Amino acid sequence: MVYLALSESLYNRLVKLLQDLKIKYKVIEDGETLLELAKKEKPKLIILEKDLPLLDGFAVTLLLKSNEKTKEIPILAVCKCKYKEEEIKAKDCGADDIIFCPFEEKEIIEKIEKWLKR
Repeated sequence: MVYLALSESLYNRLVKLLQDLKIKYKVIEDGETLLELAKKEKPKLIILEKDLPLLDGFAVTLLLKSNEKTKEIPILAVCKCKYKEEEIKAKDCGADDIIFCPFEEKEIIEKIEKWLKR
């Protein structure tokens, strides 16, 4: 199971790819829900962006990576702009991988498959 915590536009770009790859996914609406569900269900991968309601993607990543139960869940952070500061912050929070928009389908497929094979 892959958790998606993304804006509607990013979700719309990713959902078809996940369906084509026959990857099961769950859409999570906000950071607090993502944090609670990840503790209970331990998804194989979390794909999130910074701008989430209630608890932003950086905070969620930091909290998941500092928790013994969830620290091994790979997190793929989607950065909408290629700002060095955003990349540094995502890495500092513990994101395992980063993808920048606009991204090529091949690039994100490779990253998703890489983390799901772990």
